[in-house]
Parts: sequence; structure tokens; C-alpha cells
Amino acid sequence: MHQRPPTPESSDADELARFAALVESASAGDLQFATQFVSRLLGLARNAGASDVHLDPTPDALELRWRLDGVLHELGRLPREVGPNVVARLKVLAGLLTYELALPQEGRIRDEQLQVEARVSSFPTLHGERAVIRMLDAGDGELESLSELGLPADVLGQLERHLSATSGAVLVVGPAGSGKTTTAYACLRHVVSASGGGRSIASLEDPVEVAVDGVAQSQVHASAGFDMATGLRSLLRLDPEVILIGEMRDRATAEIALQAALTGQLVVTTFHAGHATDAVNRLIDMGIAAYAVRNSVRLIVAQRLVRRLCDKCAQAADVDQHARSVGLAVSRCWLPGACDACRGTGYRGRSLVAECRPVAGWDFEAAAADRAKDDPSVAPAERLWSSAEALVEAGVTSPLEVVRVLGFRV
Repeated sequence: MHQRPPTPESSDADELARFAALVESASAGDLQFATQFVSRLLGLARNAGASDVHLDPTPDALELRWRLDGVLHELGRLPREVGPNVVARLKVLAGLLTYELALPQEGRIRDEQLQVEARVSSFPTLHGERAVIRMLDAGDGELESLSELGLPADVLGQLERHLSATSGAVLVVGPAGSGKTTTAYACLRHVVSASGGGRSIASLEDPVEVAVDGVAQSQVHASAGFDMATGLRSLLRLDPEVILIGEMRDRATAEIALQAALTGQLVVTTFHAGHATDAVNRLIDMGIAAYAVRNSVRLIVAQRLVRRLCDKCAQAADVDQHARSVGLAVSRCWLPGACDACRGTGYRGRSLVAECRPVAGWDFEAAAADRAKDDPSVAPAERLWSSAEALVEAGVTSPLEVVRVLGFRV
């Protein structure tokens, strides 16, 4: 999942060198610089598989960073006097108001020549406008099926089985940046493919990030009164059989979504929670009745993304020192190295760590009280650790990366 396509190392290094030279040549007097720079930046981010690019103003520069495999890395610094022109160029491409500097704005870039689709968000700060580019086609749109996500076999099997149901809710949970939206889109593609176009499938998202064939996708517009809860109520009158809800963020949306799951729709949605047990407890804490959760939610999939070790520079390591010392029950492990292929990070691409919990037969009282904590078969987040251990054992990721993503084992 999120594995960048292989590119010739020399051309990759050459491209970075040319970009660095462009940054060094920045001049406020060059009227064409911002246009040339933004095009080069978008193309570089696309080719590298970056998910986000940050442009942060400081007292003396515009700092550039990009997120590769979930981690921010420095990309360069532009002179302070050039920064506003670069941000303004991004705003022009995204259809934003260049003269509006005091309010946040959000727009979208679609550049067919560069083959780039991105979301641009601007935000006023003490030292000028900050901008963040979300690359919407950085690998996510290329995934066609659930099998390409790299889910553990047991999770994949249960997910496919529950997606064939005619009602109930499937929740994909995890923190921000854990790949929930990618998994939710893959679920939609699976339903479209399995049904052969025979089911009415719709989505309500904020925003729509990837177009999915066979799905009637809609985007909320809160400032116009079209919020998630209002849109979902109206959507239910359009005879949908399968609904994707981009995210359940509040009680009103959760109540309507679970009610739809109870009354004959299959609902796929994402939700911020650490693990499956935490998701149930959070819904109940939001004011959703336990019986409504028990009767409407079919399956909870909890996931994280861990970086994959670079296959050109990974190094075998002492298991006791690096794995068992942090609570990983593995017989072998590897650590990241550093080479040109991975830009010196030791990692290339990402893989999923995941668990799933069917809700049928769940002891909600025990979950709420966390009395099952010491039972490895049901303990909160324990299945995530088991999934991570399998990746460490196989040499896919490192113990350091597991600790970075999951924290220290309790």
C-alpha cells in the first residue's frame, strides 16, 4: 500500500539536484520564477509519491517540506521576498482569491499536462500565508481492489464477507494519516465490482478526494447549509443501497449513519479511534446508545501505516537488543540503512498494520470497563501488535518503525 513506483535512482537524484538549483536561483525580480517553481514542485511531489507539501513562512524564509511515507522531510528554503509570489501562484491554480490574505481558503488544482490533482489550503500566520498541498493522486487513486492494500489475510477475508451484506455498518478506524480513506475507497470499488453495477451506491464526503466509477459522489458545503447530517438525511431519500460517509465526526452524523445501517443500507465510513474497542467506547461516549451500536455495526477495521524498509540498504540486527527489548515477539529483525534509493531515510513505501473485530456477540460492558485487557485474543490494540510483528518477522518493517507508529507496548 502506498508503495511508490520504482524510478531510476540517477534520474531521481538528478531531478532533486535540478530542483535544488532552481531554489538557489530564486529572485524576487524574476516575474516567471513563481510559475516555473510551482510547476516543478508539483511534478517533483508527484514523481516522488509525496502525500503533502508544506510551505511555511518564517521571519526570513519560506520553508519547504514534503511528507514521504508519512514523515515530513526538509525540501529547501526560499527567500522571504519570493514566498508570497509562490503562494499566490498556488492560489491562482487552485481558483482562490489572491487578494484575500486574512482568511483561510481551500481549493483544488487539476493540471492535465502535469497529471496532477491536488488540494490547496492556505492559512494566515504571523509571518505570512502558509500553504499545504495535498496530493490527491499520490498512489491512492491507483488502488483498484482490497487485495492491493496488503491487509492481513484474516482481515481481508472478514472485510470482503461483511461488504457483501445488504445492511449494517463497516467502520474503518485509526488516527489521522493511517490510510482510512484509501481503505474506504477500496471498499467501494470492491462493492462496485462484486455487484456488477447492480447496486445503487452513493457517497457523502468532505471533500471528495478520489473519483470512483459507479458511485454517485457528493461533497458537503457547510457554508451553504449542506453539512454532513443534512446531506445524509436527503441522501437517504434517493434510494441508496450502499453509502460511503467520508467521516463520522459528530453525534448527529453518527446517529443518522447507524440508523441507515439499521434500516436497510450498507454503510461504509471512517472514524477517529485508536483501535476497535476504542471505537465502540467513543461512539457510546458521543451519546449513541449501546444497543444501536450493537445492532447496526457489523465490523470494525482498525489500521495504521508503517514504512517499508528499503530493500537495498536494510541491515540485519540483533533481535534481543532491537526487537524483544520493545516487546516484539519475533525471531529476527532488520534496521534501516541509508542509500540514494531511499533518499537516505532507510524506507521506501508503506504497508498496513490492521486488526478487525466483528461486533456481533461483543460483550460491551467488558469493553467499556476494559476488563479484557489481559486476554491477548481480545485486548485493545493487541491484534495491531500481532500484525506489526508479522511484518517485522518478514523483514517488511523495523522495530523502530513499529514503536514510532504504535508507541511502546503496554
